[in-house]
Amino acid sequence: MKRRELLAAAGLMLSGAARAAGHAAEPQVFQAVVIGSGLAGLTAAASALESGAQRVLVLEKGPLIGGHSLYSSGSLAAVSPKRQGPQGIRDSVESLVADSERVGGRIDAALVRTIGERSEAALDWLEACGVVLGPKVFQSIGGMRPRCVAAPGPTAGRAYVLAVNRRVRRLGGRVLLRHRANGLSRQGGLWLVDAEGPGGTITVRTEAVIIATGGFTANIPLLRHYDVRIPPTVTTTANPRRLFFDGADGDGILLAEKAGAALRNMSMIQLLPYWGGRLLDYAGGELYVNSHGRRFVDETAPWSEIAEAILGLPGQRMWVITDARSHKGASLGIKLTDGTVRKSASVREMAEGMGIDPTVLISTLTDYNIAARSGFDAVTGKRVFTQTIDMPPYYWGEEKLYAHMTLGGIHTDACARVLGRDGMPVPGLYAAGETAGGIFGIDRLGGLSMMSCLVFGRLAGNCAVHKI
Repeated sequence: MKRRELLAAAGLMLSGAARAAGHAAEPQVFQAVVIGSGLAGLTAAASALESGAQRVLVLEKGPLIGGHSLYSSGSLAAVSPKRQGPQGIRDSVESLVADSERVGGRIDAALVRTIGERSEAALDWLEACGVVLGPKVFQSIGGMRPRCVAAPGPTAGRAYVLAVNRRVRRLGGRVLLRHRANGLSRQGGLWLVDAEGPGGTITVRTEAVIIATGGFTANIPLLRHYDVRIPPTVTTTANPRRLFFDGADGDGILLAEKAGAALRNMSMIQLLPYWGGRLLDYAGGELYVNSHGRRFVDETAPWSEIAEAILGLPGQRMWVITDARSHKGASLGIKLTDGTVRKSASVREMAEGMGIDPTVLISTLTDYNIAARSGFDAVTGKRVFTQTIDMPPYYWGEEKLYAHMTLGGIHTDACARVLGRDGMPVPGLYAAGETAGGIFGIDRLGGLSMMSCLVFGRLAGNCAVHKI
């Protein structure tokens, strides 16, 4: 940590110790305390500071900032006429809501509409923080039309986190690492946040609390409590091999529940194939086949449909195929090195490597390419094709499901206020990012997760300062 962080930590620890010893000295009262330092949390802290707050603290239980946002490919879905218009893309907020209903079913239309209405301004704000976004608007995996942008390169999520963190620092915000919030209570019109750090427990007093601790994809017992089909060996897309700290254990959601918050849609868990044979971050350049070499799903369908189809396969696994023509993601080198993905000079060689009848796989590729040239596949209904898959070498690998996002969590409104079990806002309590649940129904459009972090993070910070 930097010197300022160390001094802040020391001051807070001394304040906590003074309270425990019964001394008269009162600890500093913060205007806002943000729990969690992912994109939503840092955005909320920056927004609070921009809205006039001078005392804003971010508590992060992990050893570094960023949460799952740090590992995101960074697709940002937006209704942005000034970005979509020059490329001939027609879009609207109502189209975003309709598309969200198509993939998610019973969504919170008011909150999705809020995201759409504020999405272009959120992109402008992110650019003002120093992020350079690529000029091309694209349809992301899990999207339904071209409305996504991202920073160039494989570490877009990291670029967003670092840029917003710099803004928080410049505006005077404090960040305490390795401090897990484990208590939340109301006293005398203020919130008391207890946090366990390297030096013991501290207690922070604040006018407003913004919870942005992410979801619970790393909490296997909780995942299986809500969906028993999820295998006990499941890992997250952010930490697929369990090699490092993953704080997505749902602690912020449970803290809010104890403080009176209502939860919703906790059983809505997004599973997706990610760290196996898949190499592309866009739709239309790959195909999925089962253990017999036959396609079984529209590869551009919503993730909930694809996950259901994979769960029905033997061993819940499939093969993913692309070719030399597609634009691979940053994981290509790693996956080729460790054997997750292999290259073959022909379809026959690829089939033999998979243990599949070559005649079946050749027939599958032939039919697929006919559909790609016509722009429609009558078998699966697929309509989004960026290419045929017929240029050697072929890239292929086995793929399974990972826990990517939990869609349930704290019930919030369009101001990011936490709602209690009576449906009324809990005074001074806000939530943003994956911690907030029930927005997207059973699935969400590609790029909306990161955009919701920006939109509701900004709303949470502003509303907390202005006591909305």
